[in-house]
Amino acid sequence: MDASSENRLRDLRLNLAEICLEGRVDRIASLCRNPSGDALMTMINSGVRHLAMAKNDQAVAERCHRILSVEHDVTRKVAAYLALNLFAFPHSIDRSFDIVDVPTPLIATVVKAQLAVPMFFTRDGARRRALAHVEATVQEIYKAATVIDEAEFRREILTGFMDGYSAISIYAEDVPLKQLAQRRAALIRLYIETFDLARDIPARPHDHGVIRLGVLCPGAYSETSALRGHLKGLNRNEFQITAFVPDEAAAAVGAGFEGLVDKFLALPVGDIAQAAQIVAAQELDILLCGANITNISRFPWTLLMAQRLAPLQAVMHASSLTTGFETVDVYLNGALNEPDDTASDYTEELALFAGSSNHYLMPGPAIAPEAVTREQIGVPDAAILAVSGANFFKIGPDLIDAWARILEASPNVHLLMYPFNPNWMTHYPHKEGFLRFVQERFAERGVGIERLHVLEPQANRAPILGVLALADLYLDSFPYSGAVSLVDPLTVGCPPIVREGHTARCRQSAAMLREFGLEVMVTRTTEHYITLATRLLQDHVLRREMREAVRDVARHSAFGNNTGIGDRVGPALKEALRRKLGNASF
Repeated sequence: MDASSENRLRDLRLNLAEICLEGRVDRIASLCRNPSGDALMTMINSGVRHLAMAKNDQAVAERCHRILSVEHDVTRKVAAYLALNLFAFPHSIDRSFDIVDVPTPLIATVVKAQLAVPMFFTRDGARRRALAHVEATVQEIYKAATVIDEAEFRREILTGFMDGYSAISIYAEDVPLKQLAQRRAALIRLYIETFDLARDIPARPHDHGVIRLGVLCPGAYSETSALRGHLKGLNRNEFQITAFVPDEAAAAVGAGFEGLVDKFLALPVGDIAQAAQIVAAQELDILLCGANITNISRFPWTLLMAQRLAPLQAVMHASSLTTGFETVDVYLNGALNEPDDTASDYTEELALFAGSSNHYLMPGPAIAPEAVTREQIGVPDAAILAVSGANFFKIGPDLIDAWARILEASPNVHLLMYPFNPNWMTHYPHKEGFLRFVQERFAERGVGIERLHVLEPQANRAPILGVLALADLYLDSFPYSGAVSLVDPLTVGCPPIVREGHTARCRQSAAMLREFGLEVMVTRTTEHYITLATRLLQDHVLRREMREAVRDVARHSAFGNNTGIGDRVGPALKEALRRKLGNASF
């Protein structure tokens, strides 16, 4: 963003703040209900809050704080709160009013503002504070939605929650999130009941030989690769597989599952009630969702899995944590992905199979590395190159500090990042603020900006593989570890350093390396991570040995193009169905 664009954005923010501070509910509501979009939330989510405040900004923010602290009129407090959210993040604001007291025309926007925590964090401990804020907010929303018996209020507060909830930046914390998941699930279920979307089917016995398995197919590249890996190897004499794809992208999504399923059905994602009826009409035994249903609440597959559409409903590691839904019975995962004490973190039955669940079968033909030179990416020939493909929402101050310490200890090391994955977001409005944060943190350690390189989003994996073929070491993210992103360095023989956490989402890369006999590159603490990375970057002999070990595994494992783990997933699903139905014939 250039200076001119930044100034225009600041001016627009000040104008919106002044409108809010007038305190007129009707005018604020009109901003939030404009047919072209919610003006306040568009500004809040634009990345403008990551800009340093100018004097004019500070003056308006101070007015908002004064109103919140001394004003008695709730409407004025609410208006000031909305204005202040244009400048600050909700976990740092003392709201000083209860949700139940918000005027109904503003309740949806207030809820969305409360849930609009940062996509990335620049201060130590900020992510943990934001998580605590979201947990408390969701609890308050749940209480208000279930206690206040006013139809319009309930519809508005549920609409705000469904539009505003996103956990993508806060579930990077390595802590169980079961209670948050349960409250979220209860609100989603209340939403589909309130808006008459639920189409639950009664339980019925399994009375046919083959098991009818329905899969809700994802569109994201990594989730598609993961689900393909789970389906490849299923006994097709035992399972009849129906793939459900969104009608708006049926051909594109379906192409990823050709040859792995028996038939395709397109679901009208704009009409969840009708989509549920189509799924239920298939009289499935098992419904498996291959996409993440623990993040965005309005995701169509989330709304379908919140209903009882098959006797057994299951999710896999694409869902980053427990779903909290009473309608989801089983969470499939690899034994290596879970610690011994993890079952209590799930509302589902945890169905484990041997090894790691992180086996990926990439769609399409194998991709060869593109020829890339160090000159093209701005890295000196004599430099040691470390690379990381962690998405920006996984990169917090703790990880950046670890990387800065590694580079501080090794002055000849450069770091290349490609954090803006086009598979997750088509546009990154927070890009400039994120890069500024990274550069400032590196500067605090005396690491010059010339040693940090950022690769722009690429159209396919070929350039990424080319860069990784040049690299000396891959630095995985933590606490939230990589998964499919680790396939690329392993494919070209670039040794990765990973840190193992406690929850499954923080153990994926460690599980992958353990399964392939590369446990030597798994660390358990931040200090261990820094020490091992530094040692490898400074010891070219050891680094060469690690590279040869990875290449040897790659030659025998065919990362990203393996035979899948359906032979493990199938028995786990069969056993879960047998227990669910109490049918010994399984």
